[in-house]
Amino acid sequence: MDAAQGAWAKGLMVPGERASSGAGIDERLSSALRAARCGDQDAFRRLYRAVQPRLLRYLRVLVGDDAAPVAARTWREVAAGLPGFHGDFQRFLGWVSVIGRGRAIDHLGGRSPAEVIEERPGRARRHDHDPAGEPPSTDAAIALIASLPGDEAEAVMLRTVMGLDNAQAAMVMGGSAGAVQAVALQGLRHLADRLDQAAVPPEEPGAAARRSRRSGR
Repeated sequence: MDAAQGAWAKGLMVPGERASSGAGIDERLSSALRAARCGDQDAFRRLYRAVQPRLLRYLRVLVGDDAAPVAARTWREVAAGLPGFHGDFQRFLGWVSVIGRGRAIDHLGGRSPAEVIEERPGRARRHDHDPAGEPPSTDAAIALIASLPGDEAEAVMLRTVMGLDNAQAAMVMGGSAGAVQAVALQGLRHLADRLDQAAVPPEEPGAAARRSRRSGR
């Protein structure tokens, strides 16, 4: 099992939001995209419902609690530029991600999202979750990702939540597809390690002392 598969099994990826949505779903959304480009408002609402949850989660990692207004500004720009957009739904996801990241950087005063992620107050405590045999909830999974080094956090979000491939994620973040792949895999390994550590049950009080006495006999 590779790092991405391991993260999926541990609940780090949001159900239904793997790197590929499935050919049938993507084709239907590509059809909606073509209709939305021609002014079909119902088709645009279908695109919005399909992408908005992913976009909000991605932006939450970048700008924290200000994700909703940044997403709103993103959609205004998407709506304005949609008649001139060309491509299928997968390419649309990449385009929305580029716009969303740009609006996030504007919101952050031009600062790098990775730098801001790592400076966010309380970030070190965000990886806590209840390890009682269940995968983390969606909110807990996003908080786990947000606790990674900034570039790892963004790469993991683009690959596992936005559903971009390595080349698309590289276009959003800048750099090469190979570099983004390496950073995302490193982030997934770090997440898997943290979940494995959290899954170890706490030691009962006095257990260490009892082991020490037994070994001294």
